[in-house]
Amino acid sequence: MSYCVNCGVELEKTEKNCPLCGVEVVNPAQPYDDKAVRPYPKRLDPINARINRQFIAAVLTISLAFPAVLCLAINLSLNGSLSWSLYVTGALILVWTAAVPAYLYRRPTLTRLFLPVLAALILYLFLIARMQKDPSWFFTLALPIVLLSAVLFYLNAWLIIHRKVRGFAIPAMILISTGLLTVGCDITIGLHLGDTWVPDWSFYVLIPCLALAMLSLAVARRQSIREEIKKRLHL
Repeated sequence: MSYCVNCGVELEKTEKNCPLCGVEVVNPAQPYDDKAVRPYPKRLDPINARINRQFIAAVLTISLAFPAVLCLAINLSLNGSLSWSLYVTGALILVWTAAVPAYLYRRPTLTRLFLPVLAALILYLFLIARMQKDPSWFFTLALPIVLLSAVLFYLNAWLIIHRKVRGFAIPAMILISTGLLTVGCDITIGLHLGDTWVPDWSFYVLIPCLALAMLSLAVARRQSIREEIKKRLHL
């Protein structure tokens, strides 16, 4: 029986390198045998991994479905109709849409995960508007703000995932998006209230965001400063 000279883990004859630390195995008394039965597979079984993900999805689904069905049953039995339970059910469906599909897709992508959440959020807000019997705020206030937030979030996430922006350019991009979102909310609220569409209070947020974003971009352009900050912050 061989032992790793670096970490001391016990090794099988089928190992050319230590599975724990990767150090090469050298033992003339027990040479490497590639025909021996390996104690574990060379790679993870994709079927088992998929079964585990499906199991997690099933557990989350049951955990969210139980309180939803319970609230619907209690509401229906006490009031004879569905009222407050729809708020709870809609919120749980929204949580399910955000949490479970990531475990169902074999290759989850940003679009596959993001669009169902956006659709569920819009439908949930529309449900609230219909339950309040005054859906006017949904079309003039909620929907524009949600769509603007979704576009900015998706754009930021796509650029980060595909490494179009990196390093200190990421906080700069997020700060600019935050400022633009604030201005959009300011304009939307003004139009909803019947006031002017010219931005007002949002400039107090936009100007600091742009200043900090320019500072981040300046730091990102200076490689020496960036590396020094990483060393100082142990990044």
